[in-house]
Amino acid sequence: MTPAELYRFQVRQTAQHAIFVMDTDGYLRNWNRGVEHILGYREDEWIGQHASLIFTPPEHARNVCMAEMEFAARHDCSSDIRWHARKDGSLLFAHGYMTALRLEDGTLVGFSKVLTDETQTKLLEDSLTESNRALEQFAHVASHDLQEPLRTIGTFVELLARRQEGQLDETARGLIERIRNSTRRMHRMVEDLLAYARLEVGHDRPPSVSLAQDLETAITELHGAIEESKAQITHDTLPAVDADQSQMVRLFQNLLANALKYHKSNVPPEVHVSARKQNNDWIISIEDNGIGFDSKYAHEIFQPFKRLHGQNEYPGTGMGLAICRRIVEAHGGRIWAESEPGKGTTILICLPEKKPKRG
Repeated sequence: MTPAELYRFQVRQTAQHAIFVMDTDGYLRNWNRGVEHILGYREDEWIGQHASLIFTPPEHARNVCMAEMEFAARHDCSSDIRWHARKDGSLLFAHGYMTALRLEDGTLVGFSKVLTDETQTKLLEDSLTESNRALEQFAHVASHDLQEPLRTIGTFVELLARRQEGQLDETARGLIERIRNSTRRMHRMVEDLLAYARLEVGHDRPPSVSLAQDLETAITELHGAIEESKAQITHDTLPAVDADQSQMVRLFQNLLANALKYHKSNVPPEVHVSARKQNNDWIISIEDNGIGFDSKYAHEIFQPFKRLHGQNEYPGTGMGLAICRRIVEAHGGRIWAESEPGKGTTILICLPEKKPKRG
């Protein structure tokens, strides 16, 4: 078998991609096993048909097909990702790449096309989008339904405290204060849940100019807590990445607030932010000198409402790092932690230079 024959045999036997050739009028002239595997057509059902049979919607299929061919003829190639029709009428979401075929003198003789099945990926993305909508709707309803009784409890507690002022013993006053604190904490938890559910990266919102600028904005927002704890926050040169500015500020704000909260007693917090390039990603490091934690909990701390310390030790709702993870993953990155008890914590964030496109 000659190299040319071997190549044709390889293309014909490939089942993972539908590969075919059409003439200048759009009629199909060859077939490979991917056509049958992905689209359901045997060779005798395929050859001679017009390529528009796989385009949708049916009433515009030929126009869509011809428009793609005309574009490829002008630009030598075209690509698209859209729904196509299988032989049995079911829909296939596929990435298509069409190439104009020309002789050495430039004469157009036809087009080749490769289709890759992306249906499962599309269905998963749609499912995640629907799940996110459902989560946001649930959080909105839950926040409204929970906030109202919380406001009522708070109002009645304050009313009781005023009306019975001077008549309550120390135990009763302590119980009232505990109700106040629990009500405030529940209010913060509901607000954090709603923030978590609503979080999204906005392509139409201002992009990050540089992570250094976003960090400085976060430091300004935390000015009071930084002054109170006598913290020192430093950073190296930080890169510019393709990111949502407001979410990067929020990311740094949450991580710095955590470092300030979990500092050692009588030891001012020290936080240093640095960055290093790794292939096409940036690894951002936020290192502190705080109390640290057992590394076996490194994954759990990013779960919603997961806390390693009691409310009396360190107040909070346990949503801060969960929100950070949601921000990072929305940018196509990942976040993890390295720590030892008593030796501080380093939060590491891997962010791509380019944000992934969403369909």
